[in-house]
Amino acid sequence: MHETNHKTSEPQSGSFVSRLLKDRSVRSATFVWAASRLLILFVVLLSANMTFEPPVQDQFGDLHESDISLDNNRASDILTRVTSGADSLWILNIARDGYEKQAFNTSLQHTWAYFPLYPILLRACATVTRNLPLTGIVLSSLLFLVALVFLYRTVLAFGYDNSVAERTVFYMAFFPVSYFFSMAQTESLFLLLTVGSIYAARRQRWWLAGVCGAFASATRFAGVFLIVPLALMYWRQDRPASRSIRPDVLSLLMVPLGLIGFMLYLRSITGNAFAFADIQIAWGHDAGIFWRPLLTFLRDPAHVSMRWDFRLLNFGAAAFALLCSLALLLKRDWTFASYALISLLIPLSYQSSLQSIARYVMVIFPIFIVLATLGRAPRFDQAIRVVFVALLSLMSAMLAVRVTLALS
Repeated sequence: MHETNHKTSEPQSGSFVSRLLKDRSVRSATFVWAASRLLILFVVLLSANMTFEPPVQDQFGDLHESDISLDNNRASDILTRVTSGADSLWILNIARDGYEKQAFNTSLQHTWAYFPLYPILLRACATVTRNLPLTGIVLSSLLFLVALVFLYRTVLAFGYDNSVAERTVFYMAFFPVSYFFSMAQTESLFLLLTVGSIYAARRQRWWLAGVCGAFASATRFAGVFLIVPLALMYWRQDRPASRSIRPDVLSLLMVPLGLIGFMLYLRSITGNAFAFADIQIAWGHDAGIFWRPLLTFLRDPAHVSMRWDFRLLNFGAAAFALLCSLALLLKRDWTFASYALISLLIPLSYQSSLQSIARYVMVIFPIFIVLATLGRAPRFDQAIRVVFVALLSLMSAMLAVRVTLALS
């Protein structure tokens, strides 16, 4: 007889918590999550509370004296302002007011470009808190924590050791623009769903993989492309030759359901099922060859940033992701390679600049696994950690003072 038959519900709860705390994936993910979120919070609060005196001149030019006091602005006001700009503002408006119900047109930017699952979750949570911006920060941060736990477990499930898993979650948590994982935006939810889908498939829980995939395609358009790595995993799994195809193959067809549902809804309110894609022209996006934005940077590499585009950082992120994807191809890791390449080449193919590419890269989790394997070399690992922490601090400071390149 199992000992648990004699335990009350309270000890069982305590036992679960105890097991959770002993879980290495939970402990490692929680540590890097807390460390990275506290770093971002610290830098944002200090930077947003900095004021400058009128410049004074010395022999080398203007000298700017500064003052920092945490009494200048309330923390809640700073965080509300930080997460209420750019894409976050669109999502907050959808959560508050829903989508615009009018005939499709591209004369202005419209809410149709943003997928519905995250705004739905945000609206549901905010019915309790009555504060959309701060709820978005808490919701996204908690989703990111869970995503890191499952990312750690996914790395182990694919045969890597604990040291690679620990470096993977560290590199992702401290990626230079990882503050987006704590803003009212889709990054955390999308990462959780894509990692969850691949993890479930690895454990041959195909229906759960399909459900996660469907939710991912209701979060971002890129979620629909999960069907490619999932199909490869299904085909390559160990199974009896006499039953090469099982009914659970139908779970793969669930992946596009989130996108299809959104398209049907858009058709009902705008008359255009492809409004989410066609409206991109209002943001200046147009289809082209994926190397076009890379060549645009290489023609003038000394131009480090321009308005909303931190060109050097975005180029570095794109090049890093492309090299890691090629490394996966050379290893014949078709599952991760296919997912990484599709996730990178699609955004590169519909814009002429590199704006926001770092945000797209940071949710492509297989490239962080590649980076973590390279991190077995101590000097390489130390260099990556120093560069990531330094850049994250710099970008967080610019986010706090609303420099546009930190918002893209």
